[in-house]
Amino acid sequence: MKRLFSILLLFLLITQTACGDKSDDVPSDDTEKVSETVTDETEPEYVFPNLDWDGDTFTVLNANTTWGFYHYMDFEEQTGEKLDDAIYERNRSVEEMYNLTLEIVEDDIDTNYEKYRTSILAQDDVYDVAYIRCDRISSFMEEGYLYNLLDYPEFQLDEPWWDQVIREKSLIGDKTKLYFAGNDFSLIGFEGTLCCYFNENMLYDLGLETPYDLVRDGAWTIDKLHEYATAGANLNGDSSFAWDENGSAIYGLASYEDSLNAFITGGGESYVSIDENGQPVLLNNAEKFYDIIDKAYSIYNTEGEFIFMNGSGNSHYEMIFKNGRSLFTIAEIKASSKYRDMEDTFGIVPIPKYDEEQEQYYSHRTHICLVMSVPVTNQRPEDTGKIMDTFSYLSYTDILPIFYNEKVAQKGLRNEESIEMLGIIAETRSFDIGEAYAWTEELSGAVNTSVVNQKNNNVASLVESYRSAIEESFKKTLEFMEG
Repeated sequence: MKRLFSILLLFLLITQTACGDKSDDVPSDDTEKVSETVTDETEPEYVFPNLDWDGDTFTVLNANTTWGFYHYMDFEEQTGEKLDDAIYERNRSVEEMYNLTLEIVEDDIDTNYEKYRTSILAQDDVYDVAYIRCDRISSFMEEGYLYNLLDYPEFQLDEPWWDQVIREKSLIGDKTKLYFAGNDFSLIGFEGTLCCYFNENMLYDLGLETPYDLVRDGAWTIDKLHEYATAGANLNGDSSFAWDENGSAIYGLASYEDSLNAFITGGGESYVSIDENGQPVLLNNAEKFYDIIDKAYSIYNTEGEFIFMNGSGNSHYEMIFKNGRSLFTIAEIKASSKYRDMEDTFGIVPIPKYDEEQEQYYSHRTHICLVMSVPVTNQRPEDTGKIMDTFSYLSYTDILPIFYNEKVAQKGLRNEESIEMLGIIAETRSFDIGEAYAWTEELSGAVNTSVVNQKNNNVASLVESYRSAIEESFKKTLEFMEG
């Protein structure tokens, strides 16, 4: 991650002269730019293995979405876009290196795992690896459909070109089994990270400072967001804050259910944590967990401060923000591409902390982020490990910098402060293991519905109603892992 932040700082220097033309309309605080010495760092050493795939097809099952994520893993030809062409060149290089033909099979993110399951049950060696939603992987694991990746050192999972947060948080029990991994062959894992977008023009009109310095000073907290959301709520000539697509009311914050999970993660908590013995624990710090929800609830339940709207067109939280109808939105990083032609200037900052005493920021990844697995129908798992490790390495060194620079930083963001914040978000991506192992999927959904949709904060009773079933699922997973 240190190398990743160095890359982002380099992009910041580049964009000081290339970006920010629209932000000239909004006066900014005369703040001292954050400086950081970037140490000399070389690309991680990599020894490409000797491998001949015999000219066969190497097939990857991928997921596409209608939600605007950049899900592409290959292109039939170069498109002229730097990111697309870098992916094309990476793939052709690996094809030539290992004498293989890469095939990417795409299906909808909500159904591709069923296609995966069907192929395994039919004992059909059609997919060499698959990328499916992380909240759908556990059933494949416990039903014996996947290889234990730790049995194959060809997957160098402890190297930086594999997602170390996912690896570390997913090792449970005796920590000898791991059936899925994350890497940047799929870029949804980054685009699916939540952050706070804010309207700089509105902040200026309200006489409020942009949150950049608050982030730098460690003072960007849920309470501070609450304060800003209160200031941003404005009937603006409407008779009420009831949603009207043709109305004028301005809301403090627009978002959807997963914003509550973002607050929980941002506050340094999660539904499940793993103790020093590798055992999962439900609500390890329950008092703080509930206090985070109380703070978030105070925003959700204050008229005008929050609008829950996850519909279509202009009745979607992303568009509410884009159209100047909310001061803030909590949305995925992929939303930045939708704001390229936004009339007002916008910025991004991490999800706020619980309080100023919290040591760092944490950035929540949605449960639909993809993880990689290898089905037991694959007859060449060792060679598959070599191929996917190479793809992971080249994605980390050759694709990720272009993705940040071209897709997100240069084209998606407006100023160097936001690009600096992007570096913080990238460094602090977290992962809730309760979602990946499906321990808390139902509980999390029930809590989100209660707090965000129904404005009911009786979360403690909800947790207790699910506790027995969740702890039984802990035992089931541990028995499988240690069996």
